[in-house]
Amino acid sequence: MEENFLMEEILVFGHKNPDTDSICSSITMANLREKQGSKATPCRLGEINKETKFVLDKVGIKTPKLLKTVSAQIIDLNYVEKSTVSTEDSIKEALDLMTKENFSSLPVIDKDGYFKTMLSISDIANTYLEIDYSDLFSKYSTTYENLKEALDGEIISGVYPKGEITSNLKEVSELESMKKGDIIITTSLTDGIDKSIQAGAKVVIVCCKKEDFISPRVTSECAIMLVRHSLVKSISLISQSISVGGILNTEKVLFNFNKEDFLNEIRGIMKDANQTNFSVLENDGKVYGTIRTKHLIDFHRKKVIMVDHNEFSQSVEGIQDAQILEVVDHHKFANFQTNEATKIRTEPVGGTSTIVYGLYKEAKIEPDEKTALLMLSAILSDTLLFKSPTCTLRDVEVAKELGKLAKIKDIEKYGMEMLVTGTSMSKENMKEIINQDKKVFPVGDIEIAVAQINTVQIQELADRKEEIKKEVEHEIGKYGYSLFIFVVTDIINSNSLLFVYGKEIDLVQNAFKKDVVDNEVLLENVVSRKKQIIPFLMTAAQNM
Repeated sequence: MEENFLMEEILVFGHKNPDTDSICSSITMANLREKQGSKATPCRLGEINKETKFVLDKVGIKTPKLLKTVSAQIIDLNYVEKSTVSTEDSIKEALDLMTKENFSSLPVIDKDGYFKTMLSISDIANTYLEIDYSDLFSKYSTTYENLKEALDGEIISGVYPKGEITSNLKEVSELESMKKGDIIITTSLTDGIDKSIQAGAKVVIVCCKKEDFISPRVTSECAIMLVRHSLVKSISLISQSISVGGILNTEKVLFNFNKEDFLNEIRGIMKDANQTNFSVLENDGKVYGTIRTKHLIDFHRKKVIMVDHNEFSQSVEGIQDAQILEVVDHHKFANFQTNEATKIRTEPVGGTSTIVYGLYKEAKIEPDEKTALLMLSAILSDTLLFKSPTCTLRDVEVAKELGKLAKIKDIEKYGMEMLVTGTSMSKENMKEIINQDKKVFPVGDIEIAVAQINTVQIQELADRKEEIKKEVEHEIGKYGYSLFIFVVTDIINSNSLLFVYGKEIDLVQNAFKKDVVDNEVLLENVVSRKKQIIPFLMTAAQNM
C-alpha cells in the first residue's frame, strides 16, 4: 500500500504569477521527493518572468509544465459503470445486463466500439407494446444467433443458419401464407413439422419437452430447434431476440460527457437533466463508462505539495478538491483549511528555497550543482541580494553554502547579473508587467490588489505612466478591486514607487502617512511587499 502511494504522482507548485523562488522551490522540492522515492512533478501556475528564464537557462533545465487546475474530473471517480450494450446484442441480453448491474439505461456501441446512444428499459418496454409478431423480423432486425440465445434452443437436426434474419415468423397454422425460407413455430405434432419442412421452412422451432419430441419423417437441411417452453411463452421470448440496433431512438436529446470533464462543471447539468444515467466518452468517441449523480461524491483526489504560498486565492484552480500533502512556505498563514492532517513547514525567512535546503540537509541529501544554483538564485531573488527586510542571517548563510555547491565564486555578482537581466521593461507588454507578480488580499468587504516589479531603472517604467493607468483601470473594471497598487521597486537604491488607483486611495495615504499625488507616492527604504507594504495597509483598513 505504501509503495503504491509513493509511486502516485505528486504535483508540486508555487503561487500564481510565479516568481523565481516559486518556480525554483517547486523544482527543487519535487527533486527532493523524487530522491526519497516519490513520483513528484514540478509545475507552474503561470508564465515565467525574464529573471526566472535567465536562471533556468543558466542551469540548463526546461520550464516546468503549466498546471491549469487540479479540480476533480470524471477520470478521478472511484466508480464508473463500465458495461455497454452492442447494437448487435439482443434486447434480452441488454435486459439481463441492466438487471445484473442495476442500471436503468446503458450506452450502446456499434461494432467498432463507438458510442451510438443510450438504451433504456423504457425503450425496450415501448418496443414490446408496439410489436406485431406477424412482421416481427421485417420490422425489427435481429440475427439467428440472437434468436437461438433468447429461446435457449437446442438444434436437434439440420443446418442452423447464421447472420441476420431476413424472413418472416409464422405459426404452423399459417403455412398457406408462408414463403420459402421463413421460420415456423409449432408444437411437437409430427405433421406440423413435416409440412413445414416440405413448404421450405429454413428453421422450425418446436415447443415441447425433449422426451415428447418426435423426429420428422422428412429429411432436409432445415434446422429443427427444440425449445423447452410453451408456444405462447416462446413467441414472447422471440421478441427478446430483436437486436438492440433495431430499436434505437437516435433522435433523443441526451447529455453525455467526456472523461476529462470536471465534476464541478457537470454537477448542475446532471441535477437538472431529465435522465438518471449519463454516458462518458473517450476522446476518440468510444465509451469510457456510465455515471450517476451519486458517483460524484466519491473521487480520487490529486496529491499536491504547495510551495511559496498557502492562500487558496493564490493557488491553482480546484485546490479544494486536492489532497494537500505538504505546505512549504515563508509567508503568513490566512484562512488555511484542509480536510485532513497536512505536513506544514513554515519559517520566518526570506525565501522558500532557504526552507527547502533545510529539508535536503535533514534528509542527508546533498543537492547537486544545478539544484544548488536553483535554490541560490531563488534566495538572491526573494531577498533582493540580501537587501530586503525579510532577509535573515539564515538566508545569507544558506546562500553561501549553496554558492559553494553551485561553484559560484561571487554570489552577489551573479545575483546582480540575474536581477538586471530580469528588470529591463522598456519593450515589455504592460499587461504582462502588471500581472507578473500580482497578489490579491481580501480586507473585510473589499479586495486590494498589489502587483510588484523589481528594476534597476525605475524611470523606465515611470515614463510609461499612461500605459500603467490604462491597464490598472482595466484590471479594476474587470475584477472589481477597491484598490490597486503597482509597486515598482528600485533594487539598487532600495526605494519603491507606488502607482495607486481605485476608490480607496485614502487607505494608502493613511497607511504610509504620505500624500498620493497624481496617483503616485514614493516610499523610501521600502522593498518588501510582505513586510513593508501589506501589514500597513491591513492596519489602516482595520482603522477605517
